[in-house]
Amino acid sequence: MPVARYRHIADVPEARRAGSALEGLEAACAASSMSRAFGHVRRAPRGVRRFRSIEEADAHRQRWESAPADADESPGSST
Repeated sequence: MPVARYRHIADVPEARRAGSALEGLEAACAASSMSRAFGHVRRAPRGVRRFRSIEEADAHRQRWESAPADADESPGSST
């Protein structure tokens, strides 16, 4: 998508607005159903972990990547 530059704010075209609140709600519902179709979003566990070696860190990463997406972040997780 090209980027348009304007010398003055008066040159900027008016933004397209929804005709009604229902159009905005319809767009929000469509985005929500599309996000559910993509599935669960994986997030890295919070905090900092220290490892004694690169190999230990790599093994931890591989275990985390192979775990199911809906599994707890860590065995002692209380959330």
